[in-house]
Amino acid sequence: MRRRDLFKAVSAVALGAAMLSLPAQAADFPTKDIRIIVPFKPGGAVDTTSRIIAEHANKILSDVKLVVENRAGGGGVVGQTYGAKADPDGYTVLAMTSSVVTNPVLKTTEYTVADFQPVALYTLDPEVIVVPPNSPFKTIADFVAEAKKRPINTAVAGIATSHHLSGLALEESAGIKFNYVPTKGFGAQLQAVMGGHVEAALWPFGETKKHAEAGSVKILAVAADERLEAIPDIPTWQEAGLDIVRWATFRGWAVPKGTPEEAVNFLADLLGKVNQDKDYIARMTDYGYPIAYRDAAGYGEVVNDYAKLSGMVIEKHGLNKK
Repeated sequence: MRRRDLFKAVSAVALGAAMLSLPAQAADFPTKDIRIIVPFKPGGAVDTTSRIIAEHANKILSDVKLVVENRAGGGGVVGQTYGAKADPDGYTVLAMTSSVVTNPVLKTTEYTVADFQPVALYTLDPEVIVVPPNSPFKTIADFVAEAKKRPINTAVAGIATSHHLSGLALEESAGIKFNYVPTKGFGAQLQAVMGGHVEAALWPFGETKKHAEAGSVKILAVAADERLEAIPDIPTWQEAGLDIVRWATFRGWAVPKGTPEEAVNFLADLLGKVNQDKDYIARMTDYGYPIAYRDAAGYGEVVNDYAKLSGMVIEKHGLNKK
């Protein structure tokens, strides 16, 4: 065999061996089940929406399926760390919320939001001000008038969460005061409101809708661009004179930085198809989770906007980690 032919043969064998040693190419994605990491306990909004998505996505997928996996702890840090350090192959997807932006600013973490590639957004859930059904605050005007006189005892899902930050933003924009009562988990917050242990709460609408319909709590105002179809009689924060047009909890998918573009596109397309499913839309609407699909670029804009807004509030109130 001539030297040139021998070189070609050796090169071909080496290339073939190298190709065999690589993971399945992104063009073949997916070849196995995809895990959706929910960094919170079962039962909350992120967990509920993730399971609704998985149920409908698995009707579209054929040989593989989406599997929801809860990895709670540290206000989302445990699951978010796991998601950030996972192999960037598209098979581990983080259910990403605003805490991915704020946790690294407020706590010592092994990741930042820059370690994730946004895939797609599926809901923007506006914040609401709620009170017990027997509250003396019959309207948002009553609430604001009293909150300008003294701090209102208000349940939030922990200090420096998006809900706590929304309260700080309201204090600055509307000149009202809150006495924040941090509780773990939505169930504890709901019990605090229903039991009269607090005077109000700051929550996302999606977690509130069913309880408001049942009469367990009362919604005074919603932080949306316009009134919600589900609660047409409830004014927006802007209408109530709170000087905040919108404040919403975002929920979507993200993967570790470096995940192949083909895998990101497949996942974004899958979530896009789910968001067009009539039964999915009906389920999400029934729960109170607004449909708000954005692709990777659109989701990235939402994340960046929230980072700027929350960053200003965190800086102003000295909540940054030391």
